[in-house]
Amino acid sequence: MADSEPLQKGHMRSVSAGGMTPLPQRPSALRKGHQRAFSHGQIGAEDAGFVKGHSRVSSRTEFILPPGHRESSEQGHKPGHARQSSRTESIYTLRQNAPPSKMDLLISFILRKKTKSELETRARTVVPNHILPPRVRTSPGDNKIRTTKYTVFNFLFKNLIKQFHRVANLYFIFIVLLNWVPSINAFGKEIALIPVLFILGVTCIKDLFEDKRRWASDKRINNSTCRVYNGEEERYKKVYWKDLRVGDIVHLSNNEVVPADILLLRSSEVHGTCYLDTCNLDGESNLKLRNVPQALLEQTFKPSDFRSVLEVDPPTTKLYHFHGAIVHPCGGRIPVTTDHLLLRDSVIKNTDFVEGIVIYAGHETKAMLNNSGTRNKTSSLEKQMNIDVLWCLAILLVLCALGSIGAKSWLDTFEDPNQVIFIILSSTTAFEAWLTFWTFIIILQVMIPLSLYVTIEMTKMLQVYHINNNHDLYDAETNRRIECRALNITEELGQVEYIFSDKTGTLTENKMVFRRCSIGGVDYNHPSAKATKGESLSMQLTPHPKLLAHLQRGSNPESDHVREFLLALALCNTVVVANHPHHDIMNSSGVIEGDVPSVKKHHVAETPVGDQYRRLVEERSITPSPTPEENPFPFSVEDMRHSSCRARIRPTLSPISSSGENSPTALPKSALSRPKLLNVPSMSLFFTDKNIKNGASPKTPTSKPIFEAESPDELALVQMAFIYNCRLVRRFPTKAIVSLPGECIAEFEILRVLPFDSNRKCMSVIVRKPFTNEIVVYTKGADSSIYSRLVNPSLETKTQDHIASYSSQGLRVLAVACRTIPEEKWPAIKKELDSSIGMSLVATKHAYSLVETDLTLLGATGIEDRLQPGVPETLKCLRSAGIVVWLLTGDKVETATNVALASGLFSPKTEMLRLAAKSKPSAETALHFFKDDIARGSCASTSSRSFKQKQKAIIIDGKTLTFILDPRSGLTQPFLDLTKYCTAVLCCRVTPLQKAYIVKVVKEQLHMKTLAIGDGANDVSMIQAADVGIGISGQEGMQAVMASDFAIAKFKYLKHLMLVHGHWAYYRLTNMILYFLYKNCTFVFLIFWYQIYCGFSGTVMIDPMFHMLYNLIFTALPPIAMGVYDQDAPANVLLSRPNLYEYGRLGKAYRPYSFWIILLDSIYQSLAIFFIAVGVYTGSEIGLWEFGSTITSSCMFAMLGQVSLETKSWTLLHVASLVISIGAYYLFFILYNFVCMQCIGLSSNTWVMKTTIGDQSYYLIIILSTVTALIPRFIWLCLKTMIWPNEVTRAVIETRKATKRGNHFLVSWSRSTSTSSIYRGPDGNKTTPVTMSTLTAVG
Repeated sequence: MADSEPLQKGHMRSVSAGGMTPLPQRPSALRKGHQRAFSHGQIGAEDAGFVKGHSRVSSRTEFILPPGHRESSEQGHKPGHARQSSRTESIYTLRQNAPPSKMDLLISFILRKKTKSELETRARTVVPNHILPPRVRTSPGDNKIRTTKYTVFNFLFKNLIKQFHRVANLYFIFIVLLNWVPSINAFGKEIALIPVLFILGVTCIKDLFEDKRRWASDKRINNSTCRVYNGEEERYKKVYWKDLRVGDIVHLSNNEVVPADILLLRSSEVHGTCYLDTCNLDGESNLKLRNVPQALLEQTFKPSDFRSVLEVDPPTTKLYHFHGAIVHPCGGRIPVTTDHLLLRDSVIKNTDFVEGIVIYAGHETKAMLNNSGTRNKTSSLEKQMNIDVLWCLAILLVLCALGSIGAKSWLDTFEDPNQVIFIILSSTTAFEAWLTFWTFIIILQVMIPLSLYVTIEMTKMLQVYHINNNHDLYDAETNRRIECRALNITEELGQVEYIFSDKTGTLTENKMVFRRCSIGGVDYNHPSAKATKGESLSMQLTPHPKLLAHLQRGSNPESDHVREFLLALALCNTVVVANHPHHDIMNSSGVIEGDVPSVKKHHVAETPVGDQYRRLVEERSITPSPTPEENPFPFSVEDMRHSSCRARIRPTLSPISSSGENSPTALPKSALSRPKLLNVPSMSLFFTDKNIKNGASPKTPTSKPIFEAESPDELALVQMAFIYNCRLVRRFPTKAIVSLPGECIAEFEILRVLPFDSNRKCMSVIVRKPFTNEIVVYTKGADSSIYSRLVNPSLETKTQDHIASYSSQGLRVLAVACRTIPEEKWPAIKKELDSSIGMSLVATKHAYSLVETDLTLLGATGIEDRLQPGVPETLKCLRSAGIVVWLLTGDKVETATNVALASGLFSPKTEMLRLAAKSKPSAETALHFFKDDIARGSCASTSSRSFKQKQKAIIIDGKTLTFILDPRSGLTQPFLDLTKYCTAVLCCRVTPLQKAYIVKVVKEQLHMKTLAIGDGANDVSMIQAADVGIGISGQEGMQAVMASDFAIAKFKYLKHLMLVHGHWAYYRLTNMILYFLYKNCTFVFLIFWYQIYCGFSGTVMIDPMFHMLYNLIFTALPPIAMGVYDQDAPANVLLSRPNLYEYGRLGKAYRPYSFWIILLDSIYQSLAIFFIAVGVYTGSEIGLWEFGSTITSSCMFAMLGQVSLETKSWTLLHVASLVISIGAYYLFFILYNFVCMQCIGLSSNTWVMKTTIGDQSYYLIIILSTVTALIPRFIWLCLKTMIWPNEVTRAVIETRKATKRGNHFLVSWSRSTSTSSIYRGPDGNKTTPVTMSTLTAVG
């Protein structure tokens, strides 16, 4: 009884297709739990007696989980599973365990922890909504998503709570509270609130606009429509996505986006297949195959008849992890896995329509669980700024302490301190000094630059806006512009020291073009061709004459070998031939009019396809498929068979037999059946020997099939076979239809597909040939993998030489082989393959090895992946900028090395250090050998000045990296030390996790600023690990873009982004931060110097309103203008001199001592401004407010003069910021003095403005103090520019001198015509062509 106990507690998830014997009663959905198999069918000791389950069809890449997310499986294999929050769940739809006890809830509330029951795995049962009572189905939908952070009701509260997490905001709240203490207040209570309310208000408005954008995006998605089955009306009705609920049955057409996670129940395809584009989820552009559960294919699916319930896993972030079961009312169970699941945000492809039931909705879908949103990073410049802010805090405390000591010393000079006028002592002088300390905290609060953080955010937003709208970063070919996804690290682009780049799709175009093949030891070259717009390059290749000659000949060994090679290319893949046009059998009323014949209905008549599709389009306008052309199928299937078959038929292949049953005349034209066998455009797809003999190209530009492949390599191979008339016509899960060259259309039964994996490095397909019934295995993969499986590899030396030649040319090499399996051996092999399903990787590998052995080599292929335009120039500029480039790729060493040479990462003179070790000791020996060799070379170069050391580069494979990156090996640091002597590093055969770990190691152990760039899902972890992540929106989907900080269209735009915008952003922000700290320190010291004349009592000579608005309004615009529009060098200078990038890479603009320099400058300027005013007003009867107004005016002009000296490039916006600042200051001065008379508790300052500006001393003080304050800075900048210019200044001066020497002559050279055009510009703005000369181009 104990052994059977586990079987009674819950359902068994992973059972074979046949399942176990169903229990007589219907399984309850309210049982304690279910037993669950591990991801690969491994069962632990505690699962004794558990039935062995099936595994997923193929291994998938598991992606990085969102930050802070924890999978329940990581909590240990408990009987529970953490479940994501669900909205308005119906107990009829989602049944779960009993709720936690009140004690558990109390403990979880106190400790802020999840309750014990929330950590348990809970079986989820989904009941179709159409079988529930109507009153139960009135609950609101749970598919509504919300990515906004706030609502109308909680915006103010949540936003303020978020802002109060900032230490600076809490500091100023503390200042406001201090000012409310009567004994230490320095300003009016209302005045003290102004800066805090302003900063909080600006941040609130910014967050409100950002959240409004998210709200608009959510609204657009939630209001999308789909068709849901209505049980009462027995038809499908359109509903909004947000109203979709778990348990609804949904009808989807071709090219329609899946609105929720849906279990597939029906497909228009006769075999129950459906193709899915998951580009939006995992970044993979290949189509995924999904299947209807096999048991449901035996009968026609009708939504009204579906009354089974589903038991499924709780929601999880793992895209390719799902198990469940369909439980029939009679107790029968049908297991379901990932192969039956349609994920939200994926797109239905190559399928007329599908139907399924919603099992996860809204935020419980895998797409939403994997949506971590925009990541926030803190730049190194901000970290350094935070250190200086802490120094400002320390200086503030020192000044407050000095003021407190000064107050006590001054009070102690009186014999009776109680007799001091205007001061009422609380108790003792010591206590009064203690209160004065806090008063100084209030009046000197400007020392901590609260508004600096808001100014930086606004500046970066404007920088991002200008980067996004830069036409130099717009790609017209793809119609894409740069996208800045991270708003707070623009300056990091100007400080990068290491770049980690992917190869395929990043440096190359990822558009594979067939170039060469070796068949039977003979090399066949296919020259490059220029593709027409919208056409693949492989489809434009010119066939090789010798290969065409082999196809013309009769049956001989060489010709048969060629045909078998082409057949292997056409069959050994997962390529799908797209069906166009697609049609849906649902009418506009939501009623299914016809039905797709099931698998068992073989005898179905066929109708003329063109008329059928045309009539369907007239009646229905629901499916979002392309509009069919007029009569796209002029021939019937029977016609194609007879016309394509030749009189000479090889004995190994035979055409598909035809009969009257599937004749187009068997049924009237009004029948709604689809063509049984083929769905190809026209007879022009097939060619005869006559075409070849006349020299006509086998390709036709008018009608070509649409191939959709899992990888560009497979697509190139199928297209190569296509141009030689070996054409894949249709593919089904159990058969493939191929049009053979000059012969006929043949149907091959697919017995098994052994998918590609990184361990075997190959894939295979087992087919049964027609007529002969031979069982043949076709295998393609890496040459090292295929050669180890050959019967006699030593006989294939010619092909091996060709493979080496292809690799040296940078081509991607694949070897192709085949094997015939005797009929008597196939049952045993099939049994072994079936038994390996759900078993360990070792068992699966053993079963596959029984098939992929004793192979016969057919040949090899070489596929070209072209470099993107501008890649060599970009890499050259980046390396000239002093940036170390690492190339991380999964390709073999030879191919990657050739690409590195072609791209300019390596030069022919570069010394290659190859690290290829098979064990840890050999890796350690190689590392020490190279380090010692470099050390000896360095000593030799030191002793001999004439000796020039060669540039070095490291080439290392993934296996050696495994030994080196192991923390226990102790080889990581020696390897990193070795890379310091190299200008580039090439890592081959690396995995995605190795890429991320390499970036992490370099960033943490070498303390370098890193940038990672890639275009595929395998680059996501690397992009997220780097300081700056760049995604390329290329051929491999959007996953890399979604995980990146910046997204560009092509690699070449990285040069302009880093060398120009990165440099500008770093220069602008450093100058702005230093200027901001300088003006705040100057203002604080002015107030502190006055304390000498008021007995350190905390009295301020500046009006409180001016004191509070100084940073917020009067001096706010010039720093923003400096941070957004200033340029120390124009873009053409920065691009032509990449070495200028080191200005930001080495952090020359913002050194640790920069703060102390501006501190000394601010002390000097404050002394000059204050004591010049004191000197001029000495002996006069100047009032407190008049004196303070003069000081404030002098400080304003000095601040604006300082920003004028620091500005390198003047624009209208710079001038406007200065004029607006001065204008706002005086405008407020006038209005405040005439309107505000003792308002909001302020002191009376009526007519202060009139009295101040009416005195001539006011203007004299402003001129003297401004000039005196700025003279040292002006002299230093002049000397620095003329005598000690930095690299950027020197480059700008040299460029200007060169322009003057050339008398405005400009020379342009055309690469295509090798001609030079000389232009003279009479002025700086207009150029006039004066002469045209043709120059001789050398090389």
